[in-house]
Amino acid sequence: MKKIYTLILLSISISFSAQIEGSWSLTPNAGAFGVGPDSASTSWWASDAGAVTTRDCLFDDSIVFNSNGTYDHYMDGSTWLETWQAGSPAEGCGAPIAPHDGGSNTYTFANGVLTVSGAGAHVGLAKVHNGGEDGAPVNDQIAYHVTFSGSSSEIMTVDISFPNAGGTNGLGWWRYIYLKNGAAPPPPPPAYTVTFNVHTDLIAGNVSADGIYIGGGFVGGNDALLLDDSDGDGIWSGSTSLDAAGGHFTILNGNCSDWSCKEDISGQPCADANNYNDRNNLLGGFSQDTTLNLQYGSCTTPSTGIDELINSFSIYPNPSNGIITIQATNSINTVNIYNMIGNLVMVKNIANNQSTLNIENLTNGVYFMELNLNNGSILNSKFIKK
Repeated sequence: MKKIYTLILLSISISFSAQIEGSWSLTPNAGAFGVGPDSASTSWWASDAGAVTTRDCLFDDSIVFNSNGTYDHYMDGSTWLETWQAGSPAEGCGAPIAPHDGGSNTYTFANGVLTVSGAGAHVGLAKVHNGGEDGAPVNDQIAYHVTFSGSSSEIMTVDISFPNAGGTNGLGWWRYIYLKNGAAPPPPPPAYTVTFNVHTDLIAGNVSADGIYIGGGFVGGNDALLLDDSDGDGIWSGSTSLDAAGGHFTILNGNCSDWSCKEDISGQPCADANNYNDRNNLLGGFSQDTTLNLQYGSCTTPSTGIDELINSFSIYPNPSNGIITIQATNSINTVNIYNMIGNLVMVKNIANNQSTLNIENLTNGVYFMELNLNNGSILNSKFIKK
């Protein structure tokens, strides 16, 4: 019986080891790698769909795990370089820099832990190891937590923690998602268009000559989305497609890779102190195209027509837990409803001066209502869903 148990355990061990064998590359999707405060989150930053092109030299690298305990890291003469590497130019694609220049090293894989050993041995980004982000692991050894998914275990998720005071229990976590080469890539996560309208009248001094950017968190790098103010009204606008799962982001006055030009909203309700005071407006996800009206440096909704003009139209009952009636002196074209942090949560076309709205699906709270009238004017007020 003892021999049978031994054979069973040996069979299980071989089966698990076999899962990792083969050739792997980063999955060509948004969220292929990112970093966050715990192993289940990449809310601090995650690669966007554009990274597959802008960092193609990283996505075409491959790692081949062999059955004899060795693995080969192929970089094909170019990989992603960062300024912490001695001799590196500006961040971008370039010739690999030793010792992180690929080649053959050794590995072990047991109980979901992958350990790579050797000078420059790594998975994912070269800088990240169990002790920090400087590319210099103790004894040239790094341990990763690995899980598999997909119908034939063709998706490999690799997580690694490192010291970071802003994370849970003093740790930050990087995550890399690999796809076995030759396997069909998984479908991209659902995404919707998010439009950002950023008011800049609270900026002390001038708007940077580089312009206003949206970046950070799940949106991407510091220059992920450049906004536009062609009409010179001080409202910078732009749209992009974002993962419907949502995440953090920030507004930047200029193009600064060190994040020194990001807005300061610390201590305000839309700032997440555990995520570098990035904005939480899109945290929790969204299920439709979304418009955000934002004030640079403030969590207060900008005064673009969200002032109270009760005498121009009426909303009743207010508060309401279900149906509200809207009545105006002129014909109403459309009604837009925003929550307290500026998210557009409902749109209705009316073409009448009176209509009813079903707000049962809105969460309890205060909302802003914007009425676009047939005569071109815009009326606004507040109502409460209870």
